[in-house]
Amino acid sequence: MAEERLPVVVNEALCTACGICIKVCPKNVLELVEDLHVWTGAMCKVARSEDCIRCKFCENSCPHFAIEVVDIGLELTFKDSKGNLITKSK
Repeated sequence: MAEERLPVVVNEALCTACGICIKVCPKNVLELVEDLHVWTGAMCKVARSEDCIRCKFCENSCPHFAIEVVDIGLELTFKDSKGNLITKSK
């Protein structure tokens, strides 16, 4: 079974809970939640990963580079010169 990856990853060590990513997300994927384990007392968390459209607005707007939007990956299937089916993943 394939491992499910979140489309957005928040680096808790870099997040300052400024909320910019939450404001720019067109699909409301992120939210600010109380987290007493971090120095700010709050943390940006992925709340609705299934709604993420991978627009990278959150990643590009984060002033602390705490967010990464993960690429889905690409899988190509084609036939070689002998007619064998070849699958390549990127």
